[in-house]
Amino acid sequence: MIGRSVVRRVCRRGSQGNGLCMASGFLFVLAYIDPTGGLPPSTWWIVIAALAGCLGAAVAFARGFGRRILLVLKRSWRVLVVVLAFAAGALMVWAVTRRGEAQGQGIEESPRVVILAMDGLDPGLLRQYMDEGRLPNFSRLAKSGVFHELRTTIPPQSPVAWASFITGRSPEGHGVFDFLKRNPKTYMPDLATADRTKMGIPWKGKPFWEDESIQGVSVTILRLPLTFPPLKLNGRLLSGMGVWDARGTEGTYFFYSMKPLMQDARGLAFSFEQKDGVLCGYIPGPYRVGGKDNIREPFELQVKGDEAEMRLQGETYVLREGRWSDWIALEFRLGALQLQRVAVVTRVLWQGRGDDATLYVSPLNFDPARPLLRISYPADYSRELCEAIGCYHTRGMPYDTQAVNDGVLSDDAFLEHWDCVLIEREKMLSYELARFEKGLLIVYFEASDAAQHVFWRAIDPENPQYAEALTARYRAVIPKCYERFDSILGRTVSALGRRGVVVVISDHGFAPFRRAVHLNAVLRDLGYLALRDDAASSAEFFRDVDWSRTRAYAVGFNALYLNLSGREGNGIVSADGADEVAKEIASALEGFRDPETGGAPVKKAYLASEVYRGAESREHMPDIVVGYRRGYRASWETALGGVPERTVEANTREWSGDHCIDADAVPGIFLSSDADLDAKSIVDVGRAVIEYFRGTEVASSSGGE
Repeated sequence: MIGRSVVRRVCRRGSQGNGLCMASGFLFVLAYIDPTGGLPPSTWWIVIAALAGCLGAAVAFARGFGRRILLVLKRSWRVLVVVLAFAAGALMVWAVTRRGEAQGQGIEESPRVVILAMDGLDPGLLRQYMDEGRLPNFSRLAKSGVFHELRTTIPPQSPVAWASFITGRSPEGHGVFDFLKRNPKTYMPDLATADRTKMGIPWKGKPFWEDESIQGVSVTILRLPLTFPPLKLNGRLLSGMGVWDARGTEGTYFFYSMKPLMQDARGLAFSFEQKDGVLCGYIPGPYRVGGKDNIREPFELQVKGDEAEMRLQGETYVLREGRWSDWIALEFRLGALQLQRVAVVTRVLWQGRGDDATLYVSPLNFDPARPLLRISYPADYSRELCEAIGCYHTRGMPYDTQAVNDGVLSDDAFLEHWDCVLIEREKMLSYELARFEKGLLIVYFEASDAAQHVFWRAIDPENPQYAEALTARYRAVIPKCYERFDSILGRTVSALGRRGVVVVISDHGFAPFRRAVHLNAVLRDLGYLALRDDAASSAEFFRDVDWSRTRAYAVGFNALYLNLSGREGNGIVSADGADEVAKEIASALEGFRDPETGGAPVKKAYLASEVYRGAESREHMPDIVVGYRRGYRASWETALGGVPERTVEANTREWSGDHCIDADAVPGIFLSSDADLDAKSIVDVGRAVIEYFRGTEVASSSGGE
C-alpha cells in the first residue's frame, strides 16, 4: 500500500517521465523480493526494471525536470526512500549479475585450495596401507593427481618444518632450529614454539599467503603450528602449536592419588587428603605476578558406587570410573583485588576406589569462548567456533602424550582422549568447508603424529616393549589412524566437488625409537664436556657442568652448540678456531659406536656452516645438527641438558616412534588433486600455492586460453 501511494504522489508532482523513473525503482524492490529468491526467473524482472528505470531517468532529464526532481526530493522523504530503493535495486542487479558470471566461469573465477596438513604422515606406511586396500581415497587421488615424497628440513622437527612451510624459508631464514632453544648466556633451555617474553611470533619472515600477488585471496587457517600470537590476515585464523596452557607451560597435567608420589614426571603429583570419607585436593592455577606460589582452587571427590561426584567452585560434576568427564569450567581470579579473571576448561579422569583411587586432571586450556589471551583472528573467531561445534582444546599441543610416557595415563585412556581431539578438528573442518566459496583453507591435524609416537611399539618387532599382548591389542591403532585420515580426505574431496584442489602434506615421516642417545654423556666421554670434580653424571639443566673445561654441549633433540667465547656466558672456544673444533666433533660423533650393540647412532653430523648458509638469524642456530640413524634418537635428558652416566640405553618408554633423526630417513608426503600444484620440498609448498592462484587468475583474465 505504501508503495502505491508513493508512486501516485510522484506522478502528481512531476511529469510522466518523473513518475516512470520512480516507479521503476519500486519495481526493483518487487522484483528482488520475488518468491523465487532472485534466481534466474526473477532476474528477468530485475533486468526489465533496470531498463525501465534507465529509460525513465533519461526521459525526465531530457524534458528539463531534473531540477524539479531535486525539489521533490527536498520536500518529501517518501520520494527519497524510493530513490534509495532504486539505488539498492541497481546494486542488487550488479551483485546477481556478478554471481551468475562467477557460477558460469567456475574455478577460474573462484579458485579454491584446501591444504590438509597431516603431521607425521609417513610415505612408507601410506604406500603399504594403500597397497593393502585400506586407503581408497588416497589411492584414487594418487593415481589421478600427484603423489610423492616431500623433502623435509634439517632437522626434521615439526616447528622447524612448519615454520619453513609458512615462510617459504629454510631454518637459517626463519630462525627456528629445534623444539627447544637455549639462552647462550645462561645455557638454560626454553621452548622455541612461542616467544613468551616478547609475546611475538617465534619465526622471522612473511607468511606465503601475504605475497603481494595474491593479497586478495581469502585465507582460513585452523590450528597451524607457530601461529601464536594469532596473525592478522585476510580471513580467519585459530592458533595452534605455541599456545600455552593457563599456567604458561606447554602442558602441565595434575595427578592425585593415595599412594607415594611419582618421581621423574613432567606433570605435578599430589596426595589426596581425606575428610569424612571425601577425597580433597586443589587445582593449581596461573602464577601470581612476582609471587612464588600460585592460585589454588579446592575440590572434593566423593565416590558413590559406580559413580563419583566432583565438587568444584559450587558446581557438581558426575564422573564415571575409567571414562573422561565432559568439559569442566573453572575460573581463577588474579591481582590484589582479584579483578582479573582467567577462564579455563579441563577434563578429568577418575579411576579406582579406596586406596587405589586416582584423579587425572588434563592441562588447563583457555576457555575458547573467553580466552585470557588472543588465540584467534579476529579475536571473536574462537568463540564463534565454540558456539558452532562446542567447547574444544585450545592448548597448542593438545595431546597428553607426556602423561602416557610418564605412566600416568593408560593406553586406553589416551586413545579416548586422542579421539576426542580429532573429532574436534573434524568438526572445525566441516564447519569451514560448509561455507568455503573461494580462497585458501588450511587445516592442521596432529593426530597422526601423536598416535605414531605412542603406539609405534605395537608395530615394531625390534622395540624393547614389543610383546604379543601389546601387539594384539594395539597393532591396529596406527593403520586405523591412517584410515581415519583417508575418510577425512574423502569428505573434503566430496565437499569441493569438481571445483577446487585438495593438497595433503606432512612435515616429516616416522621411524622407530629403540635406543636413546645421551649426547651430553657422549661429549663427556669424547672429552668435549667436563663435569665438576670429574663427577660421573649431572642432573638436568647442566647442574654440575664445569664450563671452564667444556667445549661443546647439547640442548634440544638435534642441536649441538660450541661453548663459544663472546657468545656463551662462560665460553672458552675462540671464534677463530670454532670451525676446526666443530669439524673435529662432527667426525668424532660419526665415528662413535653404541657400547652395547656396536651400531653407529649418528648417521650424519651436519656443520651449520655447510647447511645454513646466508643465515638471517643466528641467535639460536646450532653449530652442529645431529642426524641420527633409524632406531636412535636423542634422550629426553639430552633435550634438557642432562648428563647421565651411560651414553646409550634402551628406550623402554611408551614414546616409541619418532622423527628427530637424519632428515633423509624421514621424508614427508605431498599429494595433490591437480598436477598444476606441485612441490618437492616443504619449503616450496607455499610458493606452489602462490603460483597456482596466480595461474588461475591469469587463466580467468585471458578467458582460460
